[in-house]
Amino acid sequence: MSHRSSYSALNQYLLGTWYAAYRLIINTGLLLIFLLTYPEHNSDLAYPQLYHYILSSFIAVSLLQLFVLKYLRKYVDKQLTGIFVVDVLALSLLTLATSSANLHMSMLFVITVFAASILLNAHKALVIMLIAIISVTYQHFIVSIFSLSSLGNIGNSAILAFLFFVVYGIGQIAVRRFQILENLNFSQSMELHRLQNINRYILEQIDTGYLVLDENYHVVLSNPAACHLLGIEHTYSFDKFSLYQFQPDLFELIHFESLENGERFQFESQQSRFNIHVQVQKLIVPHQTLMLLVLQDAQKINQQVQQLKLAALGQLSASIAHEIRNPLAAIVQANDLLPGSEQEQQDILHGMISKQANRINRIIADTLNMVKNKETLPVPIQLNEFIPQCLHEDLADIADQINLNIDMRLEIQFDEAQLRQTLVNLLRNAVRHNDPTIGKVELKIHPYEHQVWIDVRDFGHGVIPADQSLLFKPFFSTSINGTGLGLYLSHSFCEANQAQLNYIQQEQGACFRLSCQRITV
Repeated sequence: MSHRSSYSALNQYLLGTWYAAYRLIINTGLLLIFLLTYPEHNSDLAYPQLYHYILSSFIAVSLLQLFVLKYLRKYVDKQLTGIFVVDVLALSLLTLATSSANLHMSMLFVITVFAASILLNAHKALVIMLIAIISVTYQHFIVSIFSLSSLGNIGNSAILAFLFFVVYGIGQIAVRRFQILENLNFSQSMELHRLQNINRYILEQIDTGYLVLDENYHVVLSNPAACHLLGIEHTYSFDKFSLYQFQPDLFELIHFESLENGERFQFESQQSRFNIHVQVQKLIVPHQTLMLLVLQDAQKINQQVQQLKLAALGQLSASIAHEIRNPLAAIVQANDLLPGSEQEQQDILHGMISKQANRINRIIADTLNMVKNKETLPVPIQLNEFIPQCLHEDLADIADQINLNIDMRLEIQFDEAQLRQTLVNLLRNAVRHNDPTIGKVELKIHPYEHQVWIDVRDFGHGVIPADQSLLFKPFFSTSINGTGLGLYLSHSFCEANQAQLNYIQQEQGACFRLSCQRITV
């Protein structure tokens, strides 16, 4: 509440200062007009000397009150009350000197009453208005006593007094409206200030660097993490500064390269010891376009991927033991039955042992591939060339069961070996579950906004809703001969390459969609 009172007092002080300056300017103008036109227009004034003295005194008092209000910011409400009292008295004497309520004095009276209604509280403004009415209405009696003139102008004074009531009412309505808007503006300002502090605190705490550039490559927003990654002093994170002056390497890269929205690249600088992964986002705001650079330590990203793999390995230990125990139990049982069995029975038992041993070998091989400490190295991949090559080299035995559909020339950023393994897993899984009587497996590559979608769809029975949440869990498989690691590995490869692998519900069959950022050629 104290902040709001201070806010209202500041508005009252500023408006009061402007009004004090206005009255000084008006009075000075009236005095200059009088000095330049006197005595040519002497007939317009009943008491020219009184008009001159009152106006000169009015200017002196106005100048003093403006000086005090400007440099002594105490008792502002009392100072404004004194200003309006002086105005009403001075305008009344000036009206008396002109012997009539002329248009000029009437307008000055109206402005004074209206300003008092806005700057003072209702009771004080009402007193100022009543003083003005009394001054305008009864001064003609005094004029009549000295000049024995007619009282015909009292009607005009009565109309002017009624106008004062109207202006006072309008002023009070305006004050209430202004107070509502002021309270709303204050509440919005406080909320905006609170959100700015929260945003600033969040930006200061996170490890990801954020850098916002305007069209002239000036940094309008940054956080300490961005300054740390780029080798810039943290003090500049709170101020607007030129990117060229403090990080010329990054400036030259983004200034001379045509960066598209969503583009990613690696950046190294002599000012920084980090290998930085940069993602570009265009921000469209009114009257300008801003560029957001999301900065991350590339080495830390790879470490996080490896940590996720190691954490998954810990979760997999129990599942691996369970998966290997089943085929081992079958091998032990078959081995016990071998002695004394007939030749035909021995062939069956040898086949069972070989089959279960191969199953154990596949489980171990898939597990080793999953936890292998291999760094993810995304490179630009031209899908129009890569996909047919992958089908020919890695899927030659089932290539005739796959229908490839690629609309246009598309390029993405992905680790080549991991993308190849992901496609092999998805396509072999689709062929295994497909119903060839309905159609071939569809491999469709097409753009969507700033992404590329790679859809692998079969026409089998699909995945029941109860199993959809388990699709990317390790060792989950709907196939008897499957190890349940193919989809899990594919999902991990996509996460390591900043891509997504999702299951898309279909009326017939199943569809797995790989979504990754598109590189615009």
